[in-house]
Amino acid sequence: MERWIESNGIRLWCETLGDPDDPAILLVMGLGAQGTSWPDDLCDMLQAGGRYVIRYDNRDTGLSGSVDYETRPYTLTDLADDAIGLLDGLGVKAAHVVGASMGGMIAQEIALEHPDRVRTLTAVMSAAAAVDPQTSSFRGSERDPRLVAWDARQTTDPPTTDEQRIQSRIDLARILSGSIAPFDEAATRRVIEREAARAGDMTHSMRNHILAVMASRDRSDLVGSITAPTLVIHGTEDPMAPFEQGRALAAAIPGGVLVPIEGMGHGLPAPALPRIAAAILQHTA
Repeated sequence: MERWIESNGIRLWCETLGDPDDPAILLVMGLGAQGTSWPDDLCDMLQAGGRYVIRYDNRDTGLSGSVDYETRPYTLTDLADDAIGLLDGLGVKAAHVVGASMGGMIAQEIALEHPDRVRTLTAVMSAAAAVDPQTSSFRGSERDPRLVAWDARQTTDPPTTDEQRIQSRIDLARILSGSIAPFDEAATRRVIEREAARAGDMTHSMRNHILAVMASRDRSDLVGSITAPTLVIHGTEDPMAPFEQGRALAAAIPGGVLVPIEGMGHGLPAPALPRIAAAILQHTA
């Protein structure tokens, strides 16, 4: 079921799957990514496991409302407030919050600022450390040279056509993919083209979310106060948020559990989905 919810002054698109009487899982997606980036197969596995699954577009993505960042700047804490307003609109008092990448950072902020609304926390390929605006790397980690080269191309030869923008995202997906499965360029193109058809040029989303991440606080010394049972799922070959970031996050939260996924990069590849779903279902049982 698709619907729009007014939250924190923003109109958010969301989709729910399953029985509202089942325990709710709120899926929070990452930087510039739409809620539909959560794989359908993963959502189906969670629903089949007896969960009420909620996925949504963050502000400035997909079918949700956009803002002018210069006049209405925001941080990850504001995006966490958006998520709480979404739960309010859906009549969900507390949810199992699962965040991927930047979504995992938003999930941490939800757990820090609204602990009574979080039954459990799961962070996938995420980090507590802030991003250094000079290097675009998480503090404590080096930026992967392949990403440095990709970043440089966006500056020196920025994509100007739809096809160039799609190819640029394919190139990035290849870097992020890891060795868990051969990179499927055709399938990746289909997903990117589907997202572009749904929401148009995503330059606005990426720019605003990058600014929001850069403006947000470092949570490294804060996550120790999180009381929700916490699961950290992280690929061992993640070039965007290196594995040590996931390990540090799990270690910083009392009782935090780390589940490494061998060969997974920065994404949700099909071969890893059964294990990810099983870990989340066990954690939220």
